[in-house]
Amino acid sequence: MFTNRVRQAIAATLQGLPLSATVEDFTPPKIEFEMEEMRGGRFIGEEMAKGGKVLTAKLTLQGLGPEVMLALGVTVGDDILLNVREAGQDQDGNTWFTYHTVGGKLKFLEETTLKMGEKPKTILDLSCRTYNRLENGVPVIDIDVRTQKFVLNGVDILGDARRAVLLP
Repeated sequence: MFTNRVRQAIAATLQGLPLSATVEDFTPPKIEFEMEEMRGGRFIGEEMAKGGKVLTAKLTLQGLGPEVMLALGVTVGDDILLNVREAGQDQDGNTWFTYHTVGGKLKFLEETTLKMGEKPKTILDLSCRTYNRLENGVPVIDIDVRTQKFVLNGVDILGDARRAVLLP
């Protein structure tokens, strides 16, 4: 049975480099659609999805030193691969885990304001070409912008359209 969850651990790798002790937070891509109103002589209109909005993700790292920055070897526009893993327990005491995998381009790298006595933080903003999410090993989101694969909550939204134009 699904109950409330509490996150107990979070870990990440960027370009294969482990960032486990430095992850402050991760914002996964927001799945949002471009909607168009259809009225057609009706008193109350409805909306129809005409496309998906660009996917972006954000990773905030704390205490990031030169070793990590140099090891990343990532500059704006470079292809990146980010894996974020989270796990915890639900209200019934069952362990749960979620794996997020994001592939795309680095949009910007931002350093927070320098303040005495505070850890430096670095924000990586990513434009996503691919996004995959596993919940307890079950694929729930699998998006690839180039191939137009769009699986949301286990349903391949564009499967029929891709097959109709002979795409895999």
